[in-house]
Amino acid sequence: MSDSEVQVWLGDDGILRVRYPKNCHLTLELMQEVHRRHLEIIREPCPLLVHAESVAAAEYEAQQFASSEGVAALVTAMGIIVKSAFTRAMGDLFMRYHKPPYPTKIFQDELSALQWLARFNAPGGVVSGVEDAPL
Repeated sequence: MSDSEVQVWLGDDGILRVRYPKNCHLTLELMQEVHRRHLEIIREPCPLLVHAESVAAAEYEAQQFASSEGVAALVTAMGIIVKSAFTRAMGDLFMRYHKPPYPTKIFQDELSALQWLARFNAPGGVVSGVEDAPL
């Protein structure tokens, strides 16, 4: 894939990953394409790791779609990796105004996000005996 394309893949750990290209503008069409690729890879609910370090903007309609019932049915939890105060603020706004119906948390590094997401990689979405930490 070129640097201008979104990447979607399933890790050996059962966590679906999405990596957006540099200075990405999240449009409704792009979110629909990511969802289509998700369905091509796996149709069972799973944790989602979003590499949003380079997202420059997100359309309102794209955010609505990302938290819609059909998309949410395939996600047990979402970790969002950000690197700047700007992308963190965008993530906070998304979670405030388009609150997904699954646990969502913002991280600054991949390892922390993967450790948190691993708890949601079991039938039913939460590993037995593990309670969800406050977001």
